[in-house]
Amino acid sequence: MDMNIVLDSYVEALIEGNRKVARDIVRKVLSTGIKSEEVYRNLLFPAMERIDICYRESEISFLVRNVAIRINRFLTDQVQSQLLPRESTGKSAIIICAEAEAEELGGQMCADLLEAAGWDCYFLGGGVPDDEISEFIGKVDPSALVIYGSTPSGVPLTRKLIERIREIGACPLMNVIVTGGIYNRVEGLWEEIQADYYASDPVEVLEVASSANQKLHLPKDSRAPKKRRKLVEAIA
Repeated sequence: MDMNIVLDSYVEALIEGNRKVARDIVRKVLSTGIKSEEVYRNLLFPAMERIDICYRESEISFLVRNVAIRINRFLTDQVQSQLLPRESTGKSAIIICAEAEAEELGGQMCADLLEAAGWDCYFLGGGVPDDEISEFIGKVDPSALVIYGSTPSGVPLTRKLIERIREIGACPLMNVIVTGGIYNRVEGLWEEIQADYYASDPVEVLEVASSANQKLHLPKDSRAPKKRRKLVEAIA
């Protein structure tokens, strides 16, 4: 099965708002024995990104974009039920995202895959105040904070959130992993905002989170001076 051809057909069905055709495509792919994780990586996630590109380049309307995202999310929920849960790893992750439909779906995909791999996941979504996120991190003591996507104007806010977490010493061994959205479009941005790791898609988030070494982050006054963030400032 040529997944590039399948992806083209799937995206076309999403743009047309044809739930039946889109559902049949997903069912056919699963019936071939392809693992659910690969369906996320090679169909659901790239379709979401392609829809977002079409919208940003004014190839489709806001209405069409929303319908396409909702169908894709509906089918993602169906594929999620096919993920085979593994034994608990004893690790936990908090997932947050930008306040947009596509980012919400991307964050959900990250949570789905991590949870199926035995992680305890807390998907907070978007729009949660920084102080509440920091407080929750202190209570949960997660192994990872996954940040999915951001708007250009939201990048400095994400940087401030990471700085706040580091400054107060909340969970100093927690890794911050960013993925999706602008982090996939601007090379090196993840380093500029002082994240620990970058992943290109939700499947890679799982791979990175599972193999990442925990890094000790000391409070601000115990660390060396930060580098200048020309890239972040240019985006902002």
